Amino acid sequence: MSQALAGAFAQIEEAFAAARAHPLSSRKTLLVAVLVDNVCDHAFEALRWAAPARVFHAEDVLAFRARLRSEEPALGLIFDLCAAAPDGPRLETRAVAVPIEAYGRLSIEDFMVSLYNANTVQRVMIVAPGGLARLAHEVLSEAMAYLRTWE
Repeated sequence: MSQALAGAFAQIEEAFAAARAHPLSSRKTLLVAVLVDNVCDHAFEALRWAAPARVFHAEDVLAFRARLRSEEPALGLIFDLCAAAPDGPRLETRAVAVPIEAYGRLSIEDFMVSLYNANTVQRVMIVAPGGLARLAHEVLSEAMAYLRTWE
């Protein structure tokens, strides 16, 4: 992997750590999504001639992104979020139910919030037309796990 790509991956990891530390920050979550979206374009440019198999022998970046979308659905959702189409997915902060058995994994702050809010905590969600709503940090984790296979 090129030094530039390694630096981009490090920047994503750092931004994601900041987003996880601030689970209600849509801004930090969106930054991670944009960095993930952007690194896919940089990877294509860096690898298309040096290692064409690593970009699925794609002729252009759009074909590469289409293949990534089919390989990892989380990347497709991130691509759609970053495209910012008026009818596309968006980030929203919503109440999410916390099962009693998951209480042990909550921070003390989330635990206290859930006690007074009918066993719910606020989380940043990716909400798409058609009713899809996923925890944004879970989607980012899935996409990043896939990207780590490039290393």
